[in-house]
Amino acid sequence: MYAQAESLNGSFTRILYGLPEGNVANFSPSIAKHNDKTYIAWRSQPEPFGFRHDMKYFYLNGQPTDIYIGELADDCTIVGTKKLRSKRHRLSYEDPRLFVGPDKNLYVQFVASVYASRFDNKPDKLFNSPKVVVCAVDETFEAVQAAIPPIGKNLVKGEAEKNWCFFNRNNELNCLYSTRPLVIEQEASETITINTDVLETVTNGAPTFSSLPPINLGYGHLVFYHWKHMALTLTGQSYLLYHLGAYILDKDFTKVLYVDKKPLLTGSLNDQVIIWTDYAGNPVSNQPAVMLPFGGYIENTELVLSLGVNDAFMGILRCPLETVMSRMERVA
Repeated sequence: MYAQAESLNGSFTRILYGLPEGNVANFSPSIAKHNDKTYIAWRSQPEPFGFRHDMKYFYLNGQPTDIYIGELADDCTIVGTKKLRSKRHRLSYEDPRLFVGPDKNLYVQFVASVYASRFDNKPDKLFNSPKVVVCAVDETFEAVQAAIPPIGKNLVKGEAEKNWCFFNRNNELNCLYSTRPLVIEQEASETITINTDVLETVTNGAPTFSSLPPINLGYGHLVFYHWKHMALTLTGQSYLLYHLGAYILDKDFTKVLYVDKKPLLTGSLNDQVIIWTDYAGNPVSNQPAVMLPFGGYIENTELVLSLGVNDAFMGILRCPLETVMSRMERVA
């Protein structure tokens, strides 16, 4: 991760302070500016996975992943750390994304499901599949007023929804729903659909997902996305590999103007990799090789991204915006 940041003329700073004590992993961080402060929400895993005899796995001691929130004091320190929902719950929470709504208040979206919990045994329940939930964040930094948006198949049992990105545009709430094709749902206006076939040659047809909401550049919007596929180690062991890419849309959201034809970041087994075991301690599976942002903004001439690495740790990437722009090629 550090080497790839340096290749972008930037730096990566691992977040070390203010994390929940004793938790085995902290990842999927989302940062957002609000009222002149930088807030961060992230996914934290209290206990490891354990694989049963039939290879079905669970969070040990019935403690699924939770979401924490705090203020980013500097690139390696979080202050005021607390659970986003302080009360006990049955669901596993993951992939938070903070955003500021048209009313200038702070909100959070996240994915909820019974994934890997002891309640994952009733397929007729809505949260048996991942669903996107949106909450307001009140003055105590508690998630309140939960809503399950009726977008896509979010209210359909047995259908998974995730990797949405809510954002404010022209004082109207928008949701970047998908990448191939690019679909933006709007609160009051018609749905926007943009052809993104140009990404086919970049991703080699791999499953492709939205990473961040569009970042306004003035003349257009910078969009980050990710794709994944299986890869092999030198010893022939398979693992899931993620890549991060970027492209630029025009300011009116009608077409792709520029695209980076190579991955901006690629997951690496050289970073910390968590290995999960069965209940006897025998290795069974490992976390994916992934470097993904869940929040970002432009600060002066610098691109700032909050990155999760290998579903194990997280930090802040800073690099010159010019470095990313110089990689772009105009779409014919």
